[in-house]
Amino acid sequence: MPAQSFWFIFQGSQLLVSDSESAPTLPSGKTGRTLSRHALRTHPLTPQQRYRGYAVEVDEAYLAPAGYRFTGLRTLFGCIDDELLALAGLAFQIIDWDRTHVFCSRCATPMEHAEHEQVRICPACQLRAYPRIAPVVMGLIVRNQEILLARSPHFAPGMYSAVAGFCEAGESLEEALHREIQEEVGVTVTDLQYFRSQPWPFPHSLMVAFVCEYESGIVVPQPSEIEDARWFSVDALPLLPHPVSIARKLIDATVAQIKSRYHALH
Repeated sequence: MPAQSFWFIFQGSQLLVSDSESAPTLPSGKTGRTLSRHALRTHPLTPQQRYRGYAVEVDEAYLAPAGYRFTGLRTLFGCIDDELLALAGLAFQIIDWDRTHVFCSRCATPMEHAEHEQVRICPACQLRAYPRIAPVVMGLIVRNQEILLARSPHFAPGMYSAVAGFCEAGESLEEALHREIQEEVGVTVTDLQYFRSQPWPFPHSLMVAFVCEYESGIVVPQPSEIEDARWFSVDALPLLPHPVSIARKLIDATVAQIKSRYHALH
């Protein structure tokens, strides 16, 4: 069965979807091609198992046609399947990269697209600009039957998550995680275990998640970054991130493992 084609039409960071709040759909096939005919830029995306996609940007004057509206990617969590959501995230990252690398950052010459590679090249000085990826480390800290969760001021009211932060130049993922945990919640950890990774298009992060064991220290939230941080029993957790996020997958998997280990010992 041929892969179904979808058109990811962005106006800024907003994506064009059908008007349905509970089950929005994306333009596909001939409809998507028609709605994209006045695009500022269009990029074919790497085909996925079930879907093909095209990343499209339209200007601010573009009006959503009847039956459609523009919305943020986060509003689609749980409304479209994970593979299609991931492709929408990829589309946004490609559009964001392309529109922010029109001119060479070294000599200001207009950049050109390479024919067989996702890169923009300066014809004057040969500078190459690839889509940006910003690695973010995330650590879920375990202490017996408890996990350490923190909340940022921009989180939804009452929501907590694992500690996370950007890698800095010259750091390994492990070094970055040790530093971020020490800075944000004031404790030290040991026995870092890789969990998994997830592209996160807000706007161009790659989340790399770990589970780690508490070693020492008293929890002291970093005032400029963390509103609150505390230990939670695995049987009394607060509001958590959406299930589509790697943070929630990390917490759910770790809590299940802790409970399984506890029951095995008792």
